[in-house]
Amino acid sequence: MHIVHIYPANDPETAHYVSLLSALPNEQVETTDDAKALQKICAERCPDIIHQHGCLNTEIIKCTLAARQQGARIVLTPHGQLEPWETDRHMMLKPSGLRQLVAHAYSIIARSPMEVDELHHLEWNTRIETVRNPVITRSVSKEDFLAAHQRIYRQVMDSNVLELMDETTLKSMRTLLKVGITGDERWGEPLEPTAVSWHLLTIYAQQEGILPFIEKGCLALGIQMPEKQAVPNYLPDSYVAPAPLTGKPLSDMIRHIHRQVQDKTLSLLSLAELDAALRCNDVEDDHLMQQLEADRLSQFFSALMTIMNEQTGLDEGFMPCTPVNNQETNRIRTIIKEHLQI
Repeated sequence: MHIVHIYPANDPETAHYVSLLSALPNEQVETTDDAKALQKICAERCPDIIHQHGCLNTEIIKCTLAARQQGARIVLTPHGQLEPWETDRHMMLKPSGLRQLVAHAYSIIARSPMEVDELHHLEWNTRIETVRNPVITRSVSKEDFLAAHQRIYRQVMDSNVLELMDETTLKSMRTLLKVGITGDERWGEPLEPTAVSWHLLTIYAQQEGILPFIEKGCLALGIQMPEKQAVPNYLPDSYVAPAPLTGKPLSDMIRHIHRQVQDKTLSLLSLAELDAALRCNDVEDDHLMQQLEADRLSQFFSALMTIMNEQTGLDEGFMPCTPVNNQETNRIRTIIKEHLQI
């Protein structure tokens, strides 16, 4: 991991705190108290994580949010500056972008349970960790302090893994999903297991509810999937664990998926189960399309067929209607892409 710490100038206590973190083992760590220097680091070296210390400097907030747009993930240690007596005191100087910064941070690191309570009361972000500050208390060792931060950083990088997966891993996941749905290795394209980022693929498959299909795909292709491990990660507040649709009539499945799209909770599990249902020989295409036409879902279903082809490998021969690529299709793509985004 490449981690950059940004902190306000002329703050010796925070500078000392950051100096302790610069000793984090086995990671690439940089520190700066200059917003322009942060911009240069992001432009030249694309860090994985920007760890911002303090939250009342508008220029630093602006640069951190810009780094987020470039792909960096934010961790924030407020150093008490979000507690009510601090925010009240600085209300006239309240920096723009503060709420956005807090909301989009993968993790907020508080220094005490009391600060945690205040942050929860603020209701801007629920992903809050407690790490005591060894600069002001002896209740935590330097080693435990560093270990806690390393755990948080790893948890950050094990979150929203879809945007971290390379094209080979994405393609392999879709192959395994299609083979797992069909139960037939002949539907799969050749893949090289050593080129797959199994750690990321497994996390994503668990969060999207498709891990059983991936495991079936591996079994059918004779691939030894690495052993599953419980991996802690951060999820957006809007995340809803996928629920199976198995056993529902086709029309009900499609209505349910439409509601998921409306609520922006669509998971790949729903698409995989719909794919499996459409491959059955007893699907009456004309009757299904009449039902969807009556529910004004036929255009949605046509857009969904394109998504199914992209995500689960559903072939046109199993589609009850012609797939279309339009604004609705793009909207569904965006929902899938941003489903786990923080």
